[in-house]
Amino acid sequence: MRKLHQFSAGEWLRLVPFGQAFRQVRNHLLLRHYRHVRPPQLAEFLARHHHLKGGRVAIVIAFRQPWSLDWQLQMAARYLPGTELLVFDNSGDEGIRREIQRVCDHHQVSCFGLPPYQTAHVNRSHGMAMSWVYHNVVRALRPDIFGFLDHDLIPMEPVDVDERLRGQPVYGVLNAGNLGHWSLWAGYCFYRFAYTEGKPLNFLYDFSRQLDTGGHNWDTLYSVLPRADLRFAPQQFLRMQPPAAAESRQVEVIDGAWIHMGGISYNDNFQRKHAFFASMKKAIDGGAGWRELEVF
Repeated sequence: MRKLHQFSAGEWLRLVPFGQAFRQVRNHLLLRHYRHVRPPQLAEFLARHHHLKGGRVAIVIAFRQPWSLDWQLQMAARYLPGTELLVFDNSGDEGIRREIQRVCDHHQVSCFGLPPYQTAHVNRSHGMAMSWVYHNVVRALRPDIFGFLDHDLIPMEPVDVDERLRGQPVYGVLNAGNLGHWSLWAGYCFYRFAYTEGKPLNFLYDFSRQLDTGGHNWDTLYSVLPRADLRFAPQQFLRMQPPAAAESRQVEVIDGAWIHMGGISYNDNFQRKHAFFASMKKAIDGGAGWRELEVF
């Protein structure tokens, strides 16, 4: 939350600081409770992954869309050398959870069902999931590098996360807020564990600073880092049209290597995009280079 002196007179008249403070305290209490929910299968999961100590881990928070996860894991096996993916399922529907487990089993990627958390607030759900994974899994496994990936990010080029982090403790897409506040986009962010160790990380949002999921870590992680000295992952939009697609579409490309479908967590959003990305997958599986699909 912003410092009290950073709220305008108009915001004080509208009692905005009080509302923000209430929500911060509420979210803190909810997270503190959720973090300590530990399913009985957690101990066995951690034991199976003790080999990741000192290694590199990319954490996927899966939510409702087995098709996108299937494509992501397929391409990650090719383009994320030396980085092990772990999938944490944040879906509430048991049928979908079974589908996601089948996808992970097919690709021989570990999957863990997160403790249920009921909320219609997508940012809060995502932030709770990331925080739970960090405190219950990352801190126990102690990898050298860990990061979070959205389930609709598809790697199209080799990605060396150690090289991305060269010379700095964090790397990802910049999420710029107000008054100089910033964080990393929750869908693509990597950290050196030595930098985060011992810090009370909280991946919830901080809308008072105009920061989305993960923005609550401003005070803990980002405020002490000189933003001007850091590299961030670039974003660009390319117009693409696979051969079987009815029309072209602007496609977001993250870090020069990842196709981002964007906003597919709910079925109605995904259905509008599925045909296009299915045709893109078909072309790439058939041997087309993803850059060949760009139109000018």
